[in-house]
Amino acid sequence: MKMTTESQEIETLSFAKDAAKHFAKHTEHTTFTRKDITPGCLFAIRWGLQDDCVLIIKLDDDFEPICYQQIIRENAD
Repeated sequence: MKMTTESQEIETLSFAKDAAKHFAKHTEHTTFTRKDITPGCLFAIRWGLQDDCVLIIKLDDDFEPICYQQIIRENAD
């Protein structure tokens, strides 16, 4: 079990509200972050049966961004 603080929960709630506003304005987007994807950042994913929910995850502090697009292209050939 991981401990959390009130300030972390407030930050997450604020981020969720920003993500919801972004998704409402940009219906074609499926992900949202306030800045570049970096270790420890919050990351939102459009979620739900009708894409009417927002899933918030916090990336691990040891996270290293990887682009999988190249792998997908290689396997499509």
